[in-house]
Amino acid sequence: MGGSILPTTVHNNTIYFLFGKERDIDENPGWSDFGGGTEKGESFMSTAIREGSEELTGFLGSEKDVKQLLTKYGTYNIDFKSDGHSTYRAHIFPMKYDDMLVYYYNNNQKFLQKRLDPKIIRDTKIFEKTEIRWFSFSDMVNMKTQFRSFYQNVVSLILNNRVQIERFIKSKLQPKNYTKRTFKQRYNSRKSHTYKKNQSSK
Repeated sequence: MGGSILPTTVHNNTIYFLFGKERDIDENPGWSDFGGGTEKGESFMSTAIREGSEELTGFLGSEKDVKQLLTKYGTYNIDFKSDGHSTYRAHIFPMKYDDMLVYYYNNNQKFLQKRLDPKIIRDTKIFEKTEIRWFSFSDMVNMKTQFRSFYQNVVSLILNNRVQIERFIKSKLQPKNYTKRTFKQRYNSRKSHTYKKNQSSK
């Protein structure tokens, strides 16, 4: 069982998802969302909050801040279950677009990775994602093979639910629903939508 967060936004009337690129030294490199396996007693949401906060190295704030982001407008959930494996749930949630989030995160990673011992880089969780970027639906189609192998199944489910996801995100990010913000500002609220599907990995 695993859980993740997938920040999603609207920019120039286009939906964008924030993905992170796994280190090349890992056995399953490529792009994916921000998450991992559950620990004993954790729910999907608790796992997503813990893992998401760690992998984004605090750029969306503390675990408490990330929880507020996921609960302010709710989440659209994508469940993927392959044969012989438990469910992986991606929590898609709306946030105000901020291109500086990518700029600051990537520059910070480059700076630290040039100056720290390679063993620290390899063994420390905060270096799991070497860079982040915003992906549109078209980017996801064109770059699908560059995603982590297991996550390509999740990409397919996201693309299959494009209309519903776009409607959900745009309805939550109407001008009346937010004020101008930077990536340091926080959200909080309640409702969630879940899309469930079992699919064998290829």
